[in-house]
Amino acid sequence: MLRRGVSSGSKKKVIIPTETYSISSAQQDAPPDTEQLENELFGDIEQHFVKTSTKPSDEPLFVIDRGSKRPVWSDDEEQECEISLGEKKITKKLRTGEQDTITGKQLEDKLRSQFKKIHGTPAWTTRDKTSQSSILASTGQMTQPSRFLPSGKLSVTRCKNLNSRKSAKCVVKVLQFHPGATIGFVAGYTKSLDLFEVDGENNKHLHRHHFVNFPIDCAKFTADGNEVILGSKRPHFFTFDLHKCTAIKMAGIRNRPEIHYKNFELSKDGEYLGFQGHEGLFSVFSAKDKQLVKCINHRTRINCSSFLTDNIVLTAGQGGFCSLWDMRTWKTISDFQDEGALHITSVDHSSRHIAIGSDSGVVNLYQKDDIYKSSSKPLRAIMNLTTEIDNTVFNSSGELLAISSKDLKHSLRLFNTNSLQCVPNWPTSNTPLAHVTSLHFSPNSGYIGVGNTKGKALLYRLTHFHSF
Repeated sequence: MLRRGVSSGSKKKVIIPTETYSISSAQQDAPPDTEQLENELFGDIEQHFVKTSTKPSDEPLFVIDRGSKRPVWSDDEEQECEISLGEKKITKKLRTGEQDTITGKQLEDKLRSQFKKIHGTPAWTTRDKTSQSSILASTGQMTQPSRFLPSGKLSVTRCKNLNSRKSAKCVVKVLQFHPGATIGFVAGYTKSLDLFEVDGENNKHLHRHHFVNFPIDCAKFTADGNEVILGSKRPHFFTFDLHKCTAIKMAGIRNRPEIHYKNFELSKDGEYLGFQGHEGLFSVFSAKDKQLVKCINHRTRINCSSFLTDNIVLTAGQGGFCSLWDMRTWKTISDFQDEGALHITSVDHSSRHIAIGSDSGVVNLYQKDDIYKSSSKPLRAIMNLTTEIDNTVFNSSGELLAISSKDLKHSLRLFNTNSLQCVPNWPTSNTPLAHVTSLHFSPNSGYIGVGNTKGKALLYRLTHFHSF
């Protein structure tokens, strides 16, 4: 048996530590193999028993700085690192002259300058902050409660037409607002895409791009807002780059005439692009590289579709049949028939509801969770229109549903999903809607855009919603 400080043939006095825990000098006389074995079994004993000084230090553990505000985090390496502005499209616009590489600090200054150039400096940041009530008052309606849309009347104000500075001479097929900037576009059978700045007063025309022999039936901003995808009856489609202001023709799939490019839907995560083809064919493309991913077959002809989640798509069409597809397995999750519908012509969804419009003018509103049942029953049947439904569009919060039909003049209604009633005071008989062909809400529902057969893109301000 091994003992500490004991050599063969003799015993040594055991040394008891007094004030400081240190190793006795007798341990230094231990054979090297014995000390090595103890260290392997028990670790380095000295590092556990050496007593550190308990004398209080005059240096404080931390200091609370109550002076002027400073950045919470500052990284010198981040400030000095070199960044190439030409690697990504979003940073190319920050280049000045031939300079392509800048430091992190310079990039931060450029981004701050760009933000102030676009949004300006809020007035409340330059005012005296001694009075909190004056700051709250300066925010105006933003301090008033507007969490839920009230039932009953809705305040609507007409603004200058979105395309008043570049009016169209034929039907407006598509009107849409940008998901992150105060701009919108108008497109149609003029074969042109017109971009406008949306402010409700001037609506400055920003850019027009003409597509030769390409009447536009469908167009949408991508999820990141960098592109516009445009479809037509032609065997190809286009993408328009908003940064370069250039269009790229995307050739259709060879030897696949059944794939049409007239109507399509984009998934909200920006991953998929779905074209409604011939005789029930639904073609899913990658929204990034525009390559075909998969083709699925609906039981009947497809008239409309909608990506409900990142992995589930709804297809609907003739016979009132609806199918839910799981894009991970490309198999149907559920099939159901829209109640009372002969042919489904329009569909849209919010976080809580799904609206399905038919050729009879009826729009059925479903709870989103109920459609996974084969015997789905609508929450409410909206029967305010009598001709074929062309548009069903929810606002961003899902509290408003806009429905329209182009077959009759002034056929547009706003439906409140909280009260399950149509808005009674708008539109009126004097609202100059004409035959409505397109609808869209701005990202925060501050505006609703209405396109018609006269080539006008009507713009209305919904004052309940405070921002664009």
